[in-house]
Amino acid sequence: MAALGNDPSRFLIILAPGALGDITRESLKHQIGVTWQAVEAPDATLALERLGQGLVMVLEQGETLERHALASFALAARRQVSACVFYADEDMRDRSGGYHAPWFKASFDPLRLLQQSSLGSAIAFDADLVREQKLMTLRGHALALAATSAAGAAAVWHIPAVLLHRHPQSPASPWRSDTDPNAVRNLFAHAMPGPQIATSGDRPLKIAWPLPNPAPLVSIIIPTRDRANLLGPCLEGLFRRTDYPALEVIVVDNDSTEPALHDLLARWSNDPRLRVLPIAGPFNFALLNNLAAAEARGEVLVLLNNDTEILHAEWLREMVALAIRPEIGAVGAKLFFPSGRIQHAGIILSPRDIAVHDYLFTKGAAEGLQDDLILVRQVSAVTGACLAVTRDKYFAAGGLDEESFRVAYNDVDFCLKLSTAGLRNVFTPHARLRHHESASRGSDFSAERFALWEAERDALREKWGTQLDNDPFFPPLLSFSAPARTPAEPPRQRRDEVWSER
Repeated sequence: MAALGNDPSRFLIILAPGALGDITRESLKHQIGVTWQAVEAPDATLALERLGQGLVMVLEQGETLERHALASFALAARRQVSACVFYADEDMRDRSGGYHAPWFKASFDPLRLLQQSSLGSAIAFDADLVREQKLMTLRGHALALAATSAAGAAAVWHIPAVLLHRHPQSPASPWRSDTDPNAVRNLFAHAMPGPQIATSGDRPLKIAWPLPNPAPLVSIIIPTRDRANLLGPCLEGLFRRTDYPALEVIVVDNDSTEPALHDLLARWSNDPRLRVLPIAGPFNFALLNNLAAAEARGEVLVLLNNDTEILHAEWLREMVALAIRPEIGAVGAKLFFPSGRIQHAGIILSPRDIAVHDYLFTKGAAEGLQDDLILVRQVSAVTGACLAVTRDKYFAAGGLDEESFRVAYNDVDFCLKLSTAGLRNVFTPHARLRHHESASRGSDFSAERFALWEAERDALREKWGTQLDNDPFFPPLLSFSAPARTPAEPPRQRRDEVWSER
């Protein structure tokens, strides 16, 4: 898509007709530093032709803009010359004139937009994009889908500032109420045939990505040293409760000595799906997985801890259907502690803790802010306790780093390598497992392992530097405090940094 024209300070504001339109018009009178014209939808086509170069916004009834909102969009467009779609944060006015319910957003996630109206109303579109793609008849979610699909994900830019206020009468959860299933179906029909969508009340749309027929062989790699009490339930779930037609399980036996472990493997030895790969030596999670991956026959690899338990039959289909998509890197599952609280829902990069599990210890039934916990979304990294990736992507990224990250952070490093290669790492809540975290090898913070953990943490910082400081998929106006996700005080990104290059 062509870059924005050279005059982003001209705006066409398209107003939804209705009794609250005067409220929106009044807020426009106070805009500074730009020129604008406001028209109602029936007059928009002619006004767009007259506009020439500039930006287009569509405002619903009663929505108002911050005094500097249009100037902020214009400034972002001047700085980000390759972008064609700009979106900002928003909140809701209350009847007394105050503001509440802030909706802080993160970097653009195309997968998320397929499931909910994740960009909201605070969006400005390049006028040339709207004209060339004939988008004038579209509104809301349908307009955002069509525009971002045409522009490409790299041409969509987030401004981390609250620039729009919703009316007190507007829905409390616009990311749900404004979702347009028909728009998603139309996009699939014209641009990417195959996926099916399912609706469930006002919850996010569920996308069923297709599996080829026959389904690709999956190699599930499970390193273990003894602990038959953990590995037994894991194998039981894989062989008897997993609905997937083509899998092999490679148990990497790292110097097991307990008779119970050998008895367990002997009981399953008649199942042709099981392979045992003995590897001697000190525990090195990265090395064990790399050696097993080299022996694997599958097109898709799943790294799986021996202390996990399958909770439903469809988990593997969900992960594989995502992993085989060409734009996807690593796929992570939703993991629960034995207590039922969340153990993993993606990994956040942060300057203090480097890498932390998102929504850690949150109640299992929680939906998360803007439905974070019940939709597929892009994340910076996922845990190696349950990680799916195609074999070719695994080896193209060099596998796990068995020198610098023998035990800890090898999954984060691997995911960052995939991201650097242009792939998207995703978390799916539709693959659910129980995880007895570190039950097999003990806590990383036990005395004998702390020095190694500290060295590997420092190695990750040295390798990736400031890339660990600002996770693009965690809203910059939120703090890292888990699980509350409260507004950051002060904001982690200063206003004068908003316009810097990616």
